[in-house]
Amino acid sequence: MGPLTEEEVLACVEAAGRAPSIYNTQPWLFLPEGDRIEVHADPSRRLPAVDPQARALHISLGAAVLNLCFAVAATGRRPSLELLPSPRDGRHVATVTADGPYTMDDGERELYEAIRERRTSRRPFLDTPIPPEAKRRLEEAALLQGGKLEFVEAPERELLLSLARTADERKWDDAAYRAELRNWTTDDPYREDGVPVEAAPWSGDDTVPVRDFMPDLERPEPSGPEFEAEPVIAVLSIIGGDAPADWLRAGQALERVLLEATRRGLATGLFTQPLEQSDLRAILADPTGRTHVQAILRFGYEAEPTPLTTRRPAAEVIAREKPLPLRPTRLG
Repeated sequence: MGPLTEEEVLACVEAAGRAPSIYNTQPWLFLPEGDRIEVHADPSRRLPAVDPQARALHISLGAAVLNLCFAVAATGRRPSLELLPSPRDGRHVATVTADGPYTMDDGERELYEAIRERRTSRRPFLDTPIPPEAKRRLEEAALLQGGKLEFVEAPERELLLSLARTADERKWDDAAYRAELRNWTTDDPYREDGVPVEAAPWSGDDTVPVRDFMPDLERPEPSGPEFEAEPVIAVLSIIGGDAPADWLRAGQALERVLLEATRRGLATGLFTQPLEQSDLRAILADPTGRTHVQAILRFGYEAEPTPLTTRRPAAEVIAREKPLPLRPTRLG
């Protein structure tokens, strides 16, 4: 079918760049070459205080990879994915090749169209039950990418929320952590990365311990709806190991779940705090070692709509030449 056109490359990169990323850092660069697009990490966008192993960075990149695969499929080409194709280069995390003709089915097309609508919500959800069929479809979405999504009952839900509160309290006096929050939280309407202030509302309610992105700012009196009394929480695990390749697969599974939720009208949020501290994450470990928790998700229906966060233009994240290689140990 020939190489991807410039217009197709821009559309593919734009879709990949709509992926969720920790603090909306967008830690990626894309190198198009003929019928393929390489995905590279941007180490300058790492968060060493909150993500010292670069686990969350790789999950962010994995989510972008899945979007890129859907976008290549939308051009009428079959996406062929290779993870970590350059073992000596920790930056080069994936290559997606347009490999022959392909026709998306209706479900894939809907997931691709959901990329633009997906957003992370830190707002209260309605106390409205999620249909069992929707939960089943979300579980299936995770399985398709090698993941395992488990909705938790009240005792485990309270444990997860408690761990999130503990993680927040521990970080409260960490100067490096607070500096990262200041650097990546913004009220600049022209900034194209970071977490906008309006997307990180202040409620004063720790029923659902959403990360406080503005610990150094003076707080107004809390207003608006309260968080749901019984949040719907699920744990996403990856079957296999707990290394960069597994984190990339976790990102793909996470994004597929988020897109599936979006097309079903569900809002989604994430709790990453307990997974950022090794001893708290160990509490959630599978004693058999067969799976590893990579994300904690919250599902529901929004009481108030969350605005879309901005993204850098596709042209800004397209590399014109191959980025300098970086040893994997330097990245992680």
